[in-house]
Amino acid sequence: MHITGRIATLAATTLTASGLTLAAPALAADPPIAPYAQAAAQVNANGTIENSKNVTDVTKVSTGKYCVRLHPDINAARAIPSATLRTTADWRSEIYANVDSSTCSAHPNSIYVYTGKNGAAADEPFFLLVP
Repeated sequence: MHITGRIATLAATTLTASGLTLAAPALAADPPIAPYAQAAAQVNANGTIENSKNVTDVTKVSTGKYCVRLHPDINAARAIPSATLRTTADWRSEIYANVDSSTCSAHPNSIYVYTGKNGAAADEPFFLLVP
């Protein structure tokens, strides 16, 4: 057993008045399977990350505007990102990704993702892939 397993086991052990109680540790989400991607993310409409690989942060800067920060080993300025809406997005939605945007200037090494609906900004869930 490695250290992470020991910590999880210790965290799941509680002492009660009747004795020692063991509970199953809460498991973190499985990392995505994206062997040929440098970075990938499944992002909710509110900007929270559902699952990711080499994505360190997502900042929702305003309605439908997201800065997806990549791991420092990946150069966002040289990336060729691909973004797509998730199936829970409105069917009239649209999505755009950009590596050169002043919107993300406060969030270095980020890819700008813009989602909208009927020609106006709207919060929509999306996937982002950097091959």
